[in-house]
Amino acid sequence: MGPWTLLLLHLPLVVSMLPAPTNVSIVSFNLEHTLTWLPGPGTPDNTHFTVQSLRKNSWQLVKGCARLKTSQSCDLTNTFKDSFYHYKARVQAITTTQKSNWSLSMPFNPLTDTLLGPPVVSVSGCGNCLLLQVTPPTSRGLQHSLSPTQLLYRQFTCKVRRTRDGSQFSMWVTSTEKTVIGYLEPGAEYCVTVTASTSFNPHSVPSEPHCAFTSPTAANTVPVVLSVLCAISLLVVLLCGIVVYSGRLLCMHKPLPKTLVLLPLYSTAQRNLIGKLNTACVQFHTFEVCK
Repeated sequence: MGPWTLLLLHLPLVVSMLPAPTNVSIVSFNLEHTLTWLPGPGTPDNTHFTVQSLRKNSWQLVKGCARLKTSQSCDLTNTFKDSFYHYKARVQAITTTQKSNWSLSMPFNPLTDTLLGPPVVSVSGCGNCLLLQVTPPTSRGLQHSLSPTQLLYRQFTCKVRRTRDGSQFSMWVTSTEKTVIGYLEPGAEYCVTVTASTSFNPHSVPSEPHCAFTSPTAANTVPVVLSVLCAISLLVVLLCGIVVYSGRLLCMHKPLPKTLVLLPLYSTAQRNLIGKLNTACVQFHTFEVCK
């Protein structure tokens, strides 16, 4: 059998080989690990993918990742349980009649390669200070019995920024108990950003800024005082107006003297006659007295 015969025998195997997956990588966030990849160029639509992981020097099928579709990924959280171990994974494209070569991922260590998410932060004022409470985030990977949560979320970097002028400083927090950030300006607003910090994992996401006033801002009482004074002034003016108006009404309804009420109106001749009669009566009474 010549060399050309051997080449022709192997040629159908080469032609029938499926394209191998590309861009194989392990994405990890808070110790939740996912294997992702892209189908190779020219991969048929009916292609499925199989994932294996290297454990104890042997490749083993990952549970739940035997026949994945093109748009799916493989969850490795339960497979990569030991955070101190270095893992590898590989993926292969398969159809009912064809297979591709295996595509390998880079070596992966959960402890050093996972992305640490932002911690849970609580900030409140205490006069000229802030009370800071930092706790680790919750995730399925961090809640695993073998996950070193205390190693990953034991130390934090805190950036404290004053809102008024943007001045800031940094400090270390080594405990998840309440921490007092002292020597701050009373009545000022400060924003705190916290990031998990470890010597063996530089991949971390800072928290959102959490803002609080060191103490309650002093209430502006000037508008209240002015409003009260205006109300009192209006009330006094109203009372004075009522008193004046009531006095005028009393004057209008005051009865006239009795002499003015009973005094009839006479003509000039009648008044002269009455005067003569009065004189005569006076003279008559004088005569009677003298007699």
